Amino acid sequence: MKKRLIYSLFLLFTLFTLGSTLTILYIYRTTFSLRTLIALHRVEIIRQNLVISVQTVQSDLYTIGTPYDTGVDETVKNVIHLDKSVDICLGCHHTPEMTARLTQIDQLTDNYKDVLSNLITTSASPGHIKRLRMAAIGIGSTLLNKSRQMALIANNRLNGETLTVMEQISNSRIILLVTLVLSFCIALVIAIMMTRQITAPVNALVGATRQIKSGELGYIIPFKGKGEFGELIDSFNDMSLTLKDSNEQILRYLHNLSNLYSITITFHSVTSMHDIFKELSEGIRDLTEAQQSGILLRDGEGEFFSHMYPACGITEENAKEMRIESPVLENLYHSSMRRALILNEDIQKSPTASVDARLGVRNVMFVWVGHKGKPMGVMRVANKKTGDFTEEDARLMAILGNSFFVALENVRLWESLRLQMKELKDTQEQLVQAAKFAAIGELASNVAHEINNPLTSILGYAELMREDEDINNIRRDLDIIEKESLRARDIVNSLLEFSRKKPLKMGLVDINRVLGSVIELIGVQTKDSNIRIAADWGSVPPLKGDEDQLKQVFLNLASNAVFAMGKSGTLGIRTFVQGDFANIQISDTGKGIPEEIMNRIFEPFFTTKNEKGTGLGLSISYKIVQSHNGFFDVESEPGRGSRFTVRLPLGDKTVKAKLVSINPSGSSLPVES
Repeated sequence: MKKRLIYSLFLLFTLFTLGSTLTILYIYRTTFSLRTLIALHRVEIIRQNLVISVQTVQSDLYTIGTPYDTGVDETVKNVIHLDKSVDICLGCHHTPEMTARLTQIDQLTDNYKDVLSNLITTSASPGHIKRLRMAAIGIGSTLLNKSRQMALIANNRLNGETLTVMEQISNSRIILLVTLVLSFCIALVIAIMMTRQITAPVNALVGATRQIKSGELGYIIPFKGKGEFGELIDSFNDMSLTLKDSNEQILRYLHNLSNLYSITITFHSVTSMHDIFKELSEGIRDLTEAQQSGILLRDGEGEFFSHMYPACGITEENAKEMRIESPVLENLYHSSMRRALILNEDIQKSPTASVDARLGVRNVMFVWVGHKGKPMGVMRVANKKTGDFTEEDARLMAILGNSFFVALENVRLWESLRLQMKELKDTQEQLVQAAKFAAIGELASNVAHEINNPLTSILGYAELMREDEDINNIRRDLDIIEKESLRARDIVNSLLEFSRKKPLKMGLVDINRVLGSVIELIGVQTKDSNIRIAADWGSVPPLKGDEDQLKQVFLNLASNAVFAMGKSGTLGIRTFVQGDFANIQISDTGKGIPEEIMNRIFEPFFTTKNEKGTGLGLSISYKIVQSHNGFFDVESEPGRGSRFTVRLPLGDKTVKAKLVSINPSGSSLPVES
């Protein structure tokens, strides 16, 4: 293409050079003819001057002696001018004919001057002067005729030369126009041809790039060209095919990586040796597209590397036959520099050649699984379905081998962890049973202690009744026995109520109204004391709950507060909303809860009321609040009183139940129930 472009430009340059040369030649010829024509015009002007000079002298001759006589001096001046005109004409280049005529005119001019000289200088008689003047007039007439003839001949030649020059100028114009038009047409044809030759491969390249941009990798340009464009198109086609091959290779690699990722994820989800060997062999088969795949691992004694089962493409009997002595495999591991052993042709070099021959193996590859510079195993894959094994297959299997080794360690750790968890579970069950027996023992001890007191009173008064004959004393003792029996019954009922989980009767509860009824019941206990009840009702919306059970909680808290204050003090009841919770605060100005027993107040049977309480009120209240997805806050300072806050969720919000107590310094502490 480069040579073609150079030749085309050279042709254009040559064509324009030829046209320009012809034009210059014609212009030169025309210019030369114009210069000749100008010279002829100048000569013609000289000739005309000669004629005019002769006519002027002749006029002077005719006017001698008349009123129009110009004088001798003017005549002499005109004769001198005539003589100069003749000399000027003779000084120019003329044809031989014109030269002969000018010579005759020069001779006539000399005669004319002599006659005029005699005429001017003579002082003869008038007749002689007249004869001289007539002779001068005759010579002048001849000279004038000769000059006119010569001027006419020159004028005819000048007209001919002028026509010739004008024709040359016209021809030059035509030649120049034809040359320019012809050069333009040839240049246009060459430009169109060159444009087509350039744009055709360029358009083909643009179309091919669009095809490749749209995803059609490997697109081939059908355009066949020569030169640089041909090489460019061939290079583009090679690039397109290379891109297609590279893209296919990348897609294959991504597909293999995706399979490798899936297999690796599966590795870490299995928990048995059987499953991990199965997943490994199937993963190798999928990655390499081989018919046989599996792994050989060092056995327990370390003397052999044995093929694990399950495996793909071989039976369990074939797997058992594949055993390689450890030294043989270790030597092969070190001699191969830990690189994969790929045998696409020399199958007899395989460490399992004896078994491979029976299995019809045509190509085989071994990829090492090492740890800390020692071979822990080798993955075996044989009979690739298409083509031979490659280094890429070996790299993928090496990655799979590392994941397998990690998964194998995970399985071993899982087995160890499972055994430890089983042992821990057994130990935990034993501890739970021991804790249950301890709790039952403590519960039995507390129940026995609580019931033992009224039973002791009942037995004592029964003995007294046997010995006492006074009916009044017997009735008094019977009253005491009845009270102690009722007390024992209350203890048993409280215990049953604590151990039994009552179903909640859910409904919308107006907390302020429930607390109002609690205040009425507490008023009966405080009517004979100086305890003041201060209520502060907040705007609390109705919430879901069991009204009877919540009333029992608030009544227990209020009763405990009244008991803690004794005969005087202030019982505070306040409700408010904070966040998503309704808060019910019941406070007293009693002696407070000592710090050392703060964490035990919700324990069953723990009480500070001695004989007057069972120790189950707060425990039951805690269970009720917990069943409503609420929790307690407890603040207390010895000598200044306590404050219990019940937090119940509004609406359908469910929260994890918790219990918090506040020590005298105001910090929160967890309270165990």
